[in-house]
Amino acid sequence: MSEKGGPSHWRWRDGPIDGGPAVIVDVDGVISDASSRQHLAQARRWDEFFAGCPDDPPLEAAVALVDSLSPDVAVVLLTARPWHLLDTTLTWLKMHEIRWDLLILRPPNSGGPSRSYKATEVDNLRRHGFELLYALEDDPRNVEMYAEAEVPCVYVYSGYYG
Repeated sequence: MSEKGGPSHWRWRDGPIDGGPAVIVDVDGVISDASSRQHLAQARRWDEFFAGCPDDPPLEAAVALVDSLSPDVAVVLLTARPWHLLDTTLTWLKMHEIRWDLLILRPPNSGGPSRSYKATEVDNLRRHGFELLYALEDDPRNVEMYAEAEVPCVYVYSGYYG
């Protein structure tokens, strides 16, 4: 972890924030509508699944919820998207004018379950001084992880998980 800016796979919109109140928001299925390519994820055809993410429309209800947060609440986009999608994700966020302060993608050469990766990032965020108010998440396994980590979580039904 770098001293001020957090781990090297964190990307700040306008420079590092020294902690404070924050809300964690997942991307695919929460603010980005990946329903047209969900069958690829269920088949574990990850390269094809992620290739379609630039064409996803935003999910307006979740975007409006994020936009309604107080300006002193940091928006942390925590996604299991792989690191090589950083530029693609940044372009999508800009194109759809999505509010965010910190974007966290999987670090290069990492793998394993989304649940484990996100649990590690919750610990990293807390070490960085963030008070995690709640999370928005569509994967029930991650909702359970947030409960175990004592982060209130709003389950967003995406229809992706059986």
